[in-house]
Amino acid sequence: MASYETFYPVNGSKYSFEKPYGGFTGDNAYHPSVKDIAYPTDPLTANQLKKVSDKINTGAQNIEVSGLGLNARGPMKHLASIPKQHWKEIDRLRKLTGVDLTFHGPLVESTGFSRGNWSEDQRIEAEKQMKAAVELAQQMNSSTAEKDKKGVVMTFHSNNDLPEVERKVVVGRNKDGSPQEKVVSMSVYNPWTGEIGTLPFNARYNHFDKKEESVVSRFEEFNKEKWNRQIESVVVNSTRVNREVIDALTGAKEEDSKIKSISPESVGGLFEGYKVYNTDYERYKKDLEEARKQNPELARAINSGVTNLQNAEFFIKESYDQFKELYNQAYTDAEISFKKAQAENKKEEAERKKKALEKLNNYSKDLSETFKKFEKEYNFMEIQNKITQGTRLLKEEDVRPNIYRPLREFAIDKSSETFANVAIHALQNAKAHNRAPGVISIENPPAGMSGLTRAEELKDLVIEARRKFVDKASAPKEKGGLGLSQNEAKKQAEQIIGATWDVGHINSIQKWGYNKQDVIGQAGTIAPYVKHMHIADNLGFEDAELPIGMGNVPIDEILNNKDWGHNFRNVKKAIETGDWFSRQGGLGMSKTPVTESLSGLTAPVYSMGASMDGSAYWNNAILNDGGYFGGLGPINPEGHHSIYGGGFSGLPAYLGSEIPGKASNSSFSGSPLE
Repeated sequence: MASYETFYPVNGSKYSFEKPYGGFTGDNAYHPSVKDIAYPTDPLTANQLKKVSDKINTGAQNIEVSGLGLNARGPMKHLASIPKQHWKEIDRLRKLTGVDLTFHGPLVESTGFSRGNWSEDQRIEAEKQMKAAVELAQQMNSSTAEKDKKGVVMTFHSNNDLPEVERKVVVGRNKDGSPQEKVVSMSVYNPWTGEIGTLPFNARYNHFDKKEESVVSRFEEFNKEKWNRQIESVVVNSTRVNREVIDALTGAKEEDSKIKSISPESVGGLFEGYKVYNTDYERYKKDLEEARKQNPELARAINSGVTNLQNAEFFIKESYDQFKELYNQAYTDAEISFKKAQAENKKEEAERKKKALEKLNNYSKDLSETFKKFEKEYNFMEIQNKITQGTRLLKEEDVRPNIYRPLREFAIDKSSETFANVAIHALQNAKAHNRAPGVISIENPPAGMSGLTRAEELKDLVIEARRKFVDKASAPKEKGGLGLSQNEAKKQAEQIIGATWDVGHINSIQKWGYNKQDVIGQAGTIAPYVKHMHIADNLGFEDAELPIGMGNVPIDEILNNKDWGHNFRNVKKAIETGDWFSRQGGLGMSKTPVTESLSGLTAPVYSMGASMDGSAYWNNAILNDGGYFGGLGPINPEGHHSIYGGGFSGLPAYLGSEIPGKASNSSFSGSPLE
């Protein structure tokens, strides 16, 4: 059979995906087919119904409906603009064509962080937004739970606005090739104020002490310094009490015995006079006026002494209130640490925190009794000394709390609470409509751009979200739970909560000294929890969203790993290349990257599979000879078909036509498929 390359040169046509980027072609190599690949709709429009239809017209078998709403108007603006009828129509298209639909949820900050601070109200608001998105997404699959046990995969980013929890870089390599990492910056939060931010220092060499200081060691010192400064504020007010009391006693010492003329029944001089001042001010004014008539100097001394004691009382109460606030911080921190140590079976740590709690309990009882006595007897020095004892207690190492805590721990705690509640809601809403609950799949955002981005962080988030799901689902119904058994709850948690692994997002760690093997290692860490994949390529610096094979993402090594690669092979793979296509002459999301995706993933051209020499893979076929079963060459040139009566010239450009929509000499009607 003649090859059409003899008529038409290939100069200027597409480049092939060469073997280093084309993938594995061995007997046991994995080569995804069209049914494994999903293509996203345009995230810039609310007309998702039309965009789903457009994707179906291209022949795509899997489509990821976008609820992202990349318009900077709030995470729910996009979804709120989609008519509710559209979701049912999308489901009708699914049933009519047999396509499989997944969903990318809005970019919601799951922890409740916003504008530099965290609050529980903000977390609850984010949770409600995600629940609303789940209800919409579940409408895209009206199949009963019996017919479709899986349901819709619904992807949400782990975080959106949260600062990066830790910035780690590679400073060397171990003998086995694993990276030697160094934390160069750390984000923290203050649980008492809700403040979140990045520490104002990096790792450095301390020339004074002649030692290297890490971010972690400086963080510990930073916490100690901040705590001591707060205690110093209590001490300052306590010191002011001493000064005021001494001034009062010094000024009134010589006249103290004469003060009884104001309060004849008093036995304590100035202090008894101060009691009258607090308990019966009218009497005090009257007696003071009488004293002024008899001895003006005495009256001035009395009034000055009372003013000093009034100031001393103010400082006492101020330092007392400040101390109570610090005490509560220390007690709460010790209690949390004690429970955590118990849960982790750290007996020594638990015992230390237990003793710290006992000290705090004993002291609070003593201080409370002393303060009650002060309010009756105004024993200034006694209460001042008791508060001073308390400040010494709060400085003890076992008692001293961490004002700032690493953001990583906090982010996982709050984010997992949100995802667990959203998963519970997905299960309840699906049961109410006899549908499968689907999968709440947590995606890693681009490395360096948000809070929880690395495999270890995402893994811990999934595990904690599942644990909280089990606790909530297995609780009795009368206590707000679902009444499931522990085993059933665990089974549901593992089915409903998982991870969406974006290979392009994680590849950006290469800019910090990581290499291809490190990126593969990240995939291995998250592999047991993967429910979905997002595939794009880049050069390891930014999330450029290149078609796979155009950068250095090790997709072939991930998919072909013999130990855990099957976890990635078994899930749908959404191709996210919108950013790249939007820079290619304005094609934007209107072009489905079929050719590029199949080439970069080394997919076979024919359904029967690839030949032994590897020539029937898409990455080879683009520039291969045009003989029968030998590849496609320059696909469907317009002139060739117009001369020889081919019927493909009227197809859209993304299916091979070089003149989109033209129907001359075409066996098609000429009506656009869109």
